[in-house]
Amino acid sequence: MGLWGFRFMLLLLLAEFCVRGNYDLDGECPERLTQYVHGRECRKACEVDSDCNNPQMECKCDRLCGRSCIKKGMRCHSLRLKIPHGRVLIDPSNKFNGLARYYCDDGYRIYGVPVRICQGDETWSGEEPECLLGTNLEASSCSLPPQIHHAYHDGVFGQERFLHQTGLLYRCFAGYTLQPSSVPNAWCVMGTWIGPNMTCAHAGCPILAKIPKGRVEIDLRSGSGGVAIYQCDAGFLLAGRSERMCLPTGQWEGEEPRCVKVICPSPPRVAHAHYAGYEGQSSYLPGSELLYACDDGYYSEGNPRAVCKGDGRWMGLSLRCLPIYCDDPGDVENGFRKLTGFHFGNNATFFCNIGYEIEGSAIRTCDKSGTWTGLRTSCKAVTCPNLQAPQFGRMLGTGNTYGTVLHFECEPRYRLIGSLQRACLADRKWSGTEAKCDEINCGWPRKFWNGYFVGHTTTLGSRIYYNCNVRTTFQVGGHFSAVCMDNGEWSAPPPVCLGQCQVPSLSNASIHNARELTWLDHDSILEYNCRNGLVKRTSVQVKCYNGSWSYIPECVPSPCFTPPPHIHSGMRIYFGQDHGDRARYLCFPGHKLLNISTESPFLTCKFGQWTGGTPVCQEEYCINPGTITNGTTFLKGIQGKFVFKHYIRTIKHGTRLVYECDRGFRLIGPGGATCVNGEWQPNLRNPGTKCEEAKHPPPVKLWIPLGSEK
Repeated sequence: MGLWGFRFMLLLLLAEFCVRGNYDLDGECPERLTQYVHGRECRKACEVDSDCNNPQMECKCDRLCGRSCIKKGMRCHSLRLKIPHGRVLIDPSNKFNGLARYYCDDGYRIYGVPVRICQGDETWSGEEPECLLGTNLEASSCSLPPQIHHAYHDGVFGQERFLHQTGLLYRCFAGYTLQPSSVPNAWCVMGTWIGPNMTCAHAGCPILAKIPKGRVEIDLRSGSGGVAIYQCDAGFLLAGRSERMCLPTGQWEGEEPRCVKVICPSPPRVAHAHYAGYEGQSSYLPGSELLYACDDGYYSEGNPRAVCKGDGRWMGLSLRCLPIYCDDPGDVENGFRKLTGFHFGNNATFFCNIGYEIEGSAIRTCDKSGTWTGLRTSCKAVTCPNLQAPQFGRMLGTGNTYGTVLHFECEPRYRLIGSLQRACLADRKWSGTEAKCDEINCGWPRKFWNGYFVGHTTTLGSRIYYNCNVRTTFQVGGHFSAVCMDNGEWSAPPPVCLGQCQVPSLSNASIHNARELTWLDHDSILEYNCRNGLVKRTSVQVKCYNGSWSYIPECVPSPCFTPPPHIHSGMRIYFGQDHGDRARYLCFPGHKLLNISTESPFLTCKFGQWTGGTPVCQEEYCINPGTITNGTTFLKGIQGKFVFKHYIRTIKHGTRLVYECDRGFRLIGPGGATCVNGEWQPNLRNPGTKCEEAKHPPPVKLWIPLGSEK
């Protein structure tokens, strides 16, 4: 291995150290300053794995993005293992933090970053380097930039050579600040780094002010911070933490405490008790004394006095207020009770069953003497008004209290109108309606469609006769007469008279089972066939139903029994296959519709056949735009870009060509074009794209030594 090979391996190891260490020269992960770093978007920031809120994620250091949520087992896309005049080794794999090392063949050397890392967004860092023949670039380019403690720069880390006039900006890590008069910039000038001249010092914490009624002392435990210790004056207590740590971020931990005067808070509460004094008072001075007393219905046990002590606590109180109880008030017959308890103030509420009403007190309360208020409670049955037997009938049973049931019946040739039996209800009313005995009479039956009845009387035993009108028939199972029965109803209901249907006169059809304009009975089926190449609109039978046909027979042109023909590289749109329905045809991008009118791209269903042509979608191509002088034409796709072969004559729709000029030339005109439906967009012919020799502007003076004059 020659001198150059040794230096290359040394720089490669240094680049790998910088990449694997996430540019952390002091063992720290850089703090994320922005969501976008070197053209890529950082993942969700985190400190530990639980911050990611996803068991499939883990918190890792992702270079300048800082600690980020990285998907477990993520992989970057596969890199090609061969580059012109060189090769690539993946160590150990293309998983997160995996390295891609680039090596050049003998006589060539790396131009660019020799090491790339698999990043958290599943992309490889930097760009693919090139292997170029040995040149004199080393004379004007710079090696790795200077390292500054507690700082990092914005360059492409892992890059071993930097071009002349390259500028870098340094920043301090979190918790460190740039010292005054520092110059955080570095420039590569003819192979030498000029700058930076800077120092990053620990930020420290600001001086704390004295707190009212107290003091603060700083205990310096190290050169990078300290601990603030808070104390209060006599008669005051500290509210909050007594110590605060100076954090690396330059801020004091937590919040500043307060010194509050020693007082007793609101006195303790005793259940079912009160004390003498202002109930709304919330603070008391030491020595204050309160006397408690039990509420009505409670008796006391223990010490009723509370004293405010010097440490802000109430002492001495041990009072308990115990409830006063009443005896059981007893149950109620034909009812029930609901008790809230036997203690003072509890209620006993009495309820009677349905049909019974309260006598005495419905609600009784346990008073402070231990007895129930009001009168003893009982439930008695309610009563209904007395009933009488109906005329021409009699009543069976006696009584009028709740639950009593009375029955009624009539003499012969009379029928009962109203309720056969009536019961006394809880609302003091009798159930049902009043019972009356009326002479049996069926009344005239209801009128019925397409018919009439004949008769003279409607009393018990009378008979009437039913008849249907002309051009109607009796429904099977109907009755021709009826007799008035002892229940006041006719022995049979009126029949159903169903109308006949007239045979229609049909054009383009012949009827088989009847002559036109004759009549068919209800439920008959009309049999017919279509003529002149027409077909029935539906296969459902035409049926007579009570004077009307189920539908009017109709002969129509035949529909298309098969869908319109399918088309490759395109689509068809249709909503039906009846006579007159149309199907529209469209081609996919990059294809042209043939064998059908482009102004009216439809097929039409006519008498069972699709007419209008045989549509075909033919693929369209773009012609080869030719080569570019002093440059190269590339074919760009999902897998990358490749040199476009000049002998290719036709190019498919959607193909993208891009132009790149040789070194020393610049591109004039569009940088590329896409084949869209047989045409290049943008148009590459006029004006065309060409590579013109580049002319560099005069050099610009970027650095002025300190102390020199303009």
